[in-house]
Amino acid sequence: MKKTMTIIFAALLLAGCGALMNPVHVENDIVMKTKRVLYETSFYTNDRYEPSYSQTITMVKETNNDNKTTYSIYDVITLPSESFEIDENKLYLIIDEEIIPFPTVFKREYNSRKISEKKEDVMKSDSTKISVVTGYDVVNKKNIQMTHILSEDIISKISTASAVYLRYYVGASYINTEIKGGKLANVKKLISE
Repeated sequence: MKKTMTIIFAALLLAGCGALMNPVHVENDIVMKTKRVLYETSFYTNDRYEPSYSQTITMVKETNNDNKTTYSIYDVITLPSESFEIDENKLYLIIDEEIIPFPTVFKREYNSRKISEKKEDVMKSDSTKISVVTGYDVVNKKNIQMTHILSEDIISKISTASAVYLRYYVGASYINTEIKGGKLANVKKLISE
């Protein structure tokens, strides 16, 4: 009996982990009457010559009651505040070796500030320690939000690609976001849902 309970518990645990580890999420939007498939992933500086950045993209596939499907990418890039602007006229998708302009239908930029305290432990005269604020760290960031609509032709190329890159020009530098391996497999899973 104990062995059976252990096997059942292990099976439930594995099933639960599988549900948690599936990054492609399917939902029915009753308000918009669409089936939505979402995949969100993050990227960070990956090349020595790239500007320091972090990026989160959320890919959304929406299918309405008439079976019309649209694909969108919601793109948030965070750069140091002193960075140049992303050149909207120089955004590209590189699917395997093919270079395709990457249209943006929405762009918004704003600055954010994160303030954190620096603390040190100080010994009091009675030999007890207290934590004292000794200063502040201030980090200013530039945040860029963009929305990209993907055509059926682009989706068709991505579904058979071995690597996809998003290329953004930022002043004299560029950001090269690499979608490959498991991330590309998840994008393909979203497309096939």
